[in-house]
Amino acid sequence: MTDHRARTAHDLDDTTVDVRLTVMEYAEVACGYAAAVSAPGVPRTVDDDYAVVVDVLALAHSLPPADVPPVLAVGARALRRVHLALLGRPGPRETP
Repeated sequence: MTDHRARTAHDLDDTTVDVRLTVMEYAEVACGYAAAVSAPGVPRTVDDDYAVVVDVLALAHSLPPADVPPVLAVGARALRRVHLALLGRPGPRETP
């Protein structure tokens, strides 16, 4: 069975490349927060939001490129809440 994600460079269009590079950048930024989130005394909501960030990253690797941007938008909002909470300014939580 072949992996649907395994492609050659000739199979990639500009949008696919842009999406993959964005996911890589998102991962790098998210990684920068790992130490701060795991520090003692960090509120539980920060842990929860960072878990969303990590879940989004895992999901983005398994989705077709066209489905990645809206998922990354959810992760970016969670990462913003993490950032603001670590600065001591909790951001607004969205309601479903």
